[in-house]
Amino acid sequence: MKNYFSLFWVLIMFLSCNKPPCKCDFRAIDFIECKMVNQQGQNLIFGSSALYKIDSVLILNEHNNFNINNASVRKGLLDSTALRFDFHTAAVKSYIFYNQQTLEDSVEIKWLTKTGKCCEASQEYYTVDSVKFNNVFVKSVNGIYTFVKF
Repeated sequence: MKNYFSLFWVLIMFLSCNKPPCKCDFRAIDFIECKMVNQQGQNLIFGSSALYKIDSVLILNEHNNFNINNASVRKGLLDSTALRFDFHTAAVKSYIFYNQQTLEDSVEIKWLTKTGKCCEASQEYYTVDSVKFNNVFVKSVNGIYTFVKF
């Protein structure tokens, strides 16, 4: 009897694990990838012309407020000489902090709210509509925004 009871539970566990995977009809875009360059097109984060270290770059939710970080910063996935900002919230304006000696830059993102299906339920998600760097519109090329720092 004990063996039948164990077999019964194994069968129940096996059958309950055969659910089809949850599918979504959208991909939320809550990040951007960007190159930080000077006016001559030299990369300011990576390579021989680098002025800043990736470890010191912060994305702040408010100007000079280091208590509210709005994104994680890492090396780009599309381009290894770019930065990837994974935003925690869909804030309209954020500030890029490099170090104590450099003025912050602003990044403004217009987020679009869309609705899609995920796991057979409606769900809202965000995508990037437009990006401004220091009040100048920037278009992406192959998914990378180029921010020219003056």
